[in-house]
Amino acid sequence: MYVRQRRRAEFWSDYLPEGVQVVDGGVAEIDGIRVGFVGGGIGGGRSSYPYLMPEDDYTAKVEALGPVDVLCSHIPPAAPELCYDTVARRFEKGSEALLAAIREHQPRVALFGHVHQPLQQRMRIGRTECVNVGHFRETQLPYALTW
Repeated sequence: MYVRQRRRAEFWSDYLPEGVQVVDGGVAEIDGIRVGFVGGGIGGGRSSYPYLMPEDDYTAKVEALGPVDVLCSHIPPAAPELCYDTVARRFEKGSEALLAAIREHQPRVALFGHVHQPLQQRMRIGRTECVNVGHFRETQLPYALTW
């Protein structure tokens, strides 16, 4: 018998302090800047990782955002330079939906992590600066957005 595993997001409401809101698959406006958030990653079937979802579900979350100024995700857009891990010597899963959203809407910046030692930490796709900000533990240098 298969018991449906609850996604991690379904548990958040049980533990969030009052006044804290999780924005996953949604947009928050901060000082007039639209910031879109897409949590989780892409995986198939009955994964033992509750934050992985089928690609169609992930794509729907990305498409629901629409145009944003800042696009935040865990996994990178599906650009080989951003998905290749030089230490593990393999490609990590990137998102075609994120790449399409970047090409269509041209946010100012796309921020992500997941790939620990990327071939390129940052690159431009059109007008969008794509930055792997997941190096903080290694570099101890935070990434600051300035307009």
